This record gives sequence, structure tokens and C-alpha cells, in this order.
Amino acid sequence: MKLLASTIVGALGILSMNAFASELNEFDYLGINLQHNSYDKLNFAPNVDTAGLTPLVYDADSAATGFRGFVGHQFNRYLAVEAGVTSFGEASFAVMEKQTDSAGKTKNKTIHSGDFSTLAGDIRMIVTYPLSGSLFLKAHLGALVWDNEFSTLVQGSDGLVVQKTSDNGVSLLTGIGAGYGFNKKFAMSLDFERTDIASITTQNLSLAFIMRF
Repeated sequence: MKLLASTIVGALGILSMNAFASELNEFDYLGINLQHNSYDKLNFAPNVDTAGLTPLVYDADSAATGFRGFVGHQFNRYLAVEAGVTSFGEASFAVMEKQTDSAGKTKNKTIHSGDFSTLAGDIRMIVTYPLSGSLFLKAHLGALVWDNEFSTLVQGSDGLVVQKTSDNGVSLLTGIGAGYGFNKKFAMSLDFERTDIASITTQNLSLAFIMRF
């Protein structure tokens, strides 16, 4: 967590040096985006035969919705630097038991559950290419500093148990996208990016709303 905090503070410090820039096509901006995070080959029960848990029911997902806030500085029409903080969507699993109440209705009671959760900071260089006065293409390359907690289902001596591990690291972040400027103050962009978190390939599809100041 100290590494994550230091990276975010350092990135914001770099951006603040450009706060009073007034040259043509040079400006600061901030924004927020909504992300669909998907995790490739995420396995919450690597050593458990989940198909053989009957009568228990095992359910898991490998995608979720996350959010990112960011600030940036556009140096000219083609180059920008950006720093942000992302709360990645929490993929999760649950082991449930079917129960029947006094009215004869069947419902699932969760016995075990866990998730794959990540908080991260990033800094990235962004290359932009204007197609018109409003439409532009973009690509970025950066570093993602992440803190992750990963819960897995394991077979213990007394039955199934949930084991939680914590990890942190720095990963390469790459992406491409396209944006549209509504006016001199507001724009939006659609981006696709890839990175790795705790050895899990992570793909993000995001819709960003950007305000220039």
C-alpha cells in the first residue's frame, strides 16, 4: 500500500508542475470512467472438484464493474500524461446450500464466499491523433501499481475452507481508444486496455467522461 500511495503522490506532483500552462493545445483535465473488468482464467477453486460438490451449489464469475478517477496534462495535440486511481470490479464465488422453508419455497444459503479485489494507481503516457475538430484516436502506455486480495476455496482437514492471500506489484499497462469532444470543456472516450494483476490477465473496456480546466 505504501508503494501505491507513493506512486500516486509522485504522479500528481509531476502533473501539478504544469498547472499554469497556457500555450495553444496545452491544458489540464480531470475525469472519471466506468469500466467493465474481465479476468482471464480466474480460478477460485484450483484444487477442488466443484462439479462434485453436490448437493452444494458452486457459482463464480470472472467479470465485474469498476471505476477510475484521473487527472492529466495535455502537452500538445499529440501527447499527454495522466495519473489515476482505479477500484477494479470484484469478481467473486460462492458455495451455496439449497434449503426449503416452512412454506415449501427453496432458496440458496451461502456457506462459503470470496472474491478477487484490487485497488490500483497508474501513470501513463497518451498519444492522441485528431481526426477532426471533435474526433480523435488515442493509445497509451503506462505502469499500474496494484494491491490485490484473492480468496480461493481449498479442501481443509475438516472440509472446505476459504483461503485469502494478499499481493502487490507493478505491471505494464497498454491500451487504445477513440474520443469525441463535445465542446472546449467536455469530452468522452471509449478505451480498451490490458494488464496483469496477480498473474491474472486483466482486460478493461471503459467509458470515460473528461472535463478540461
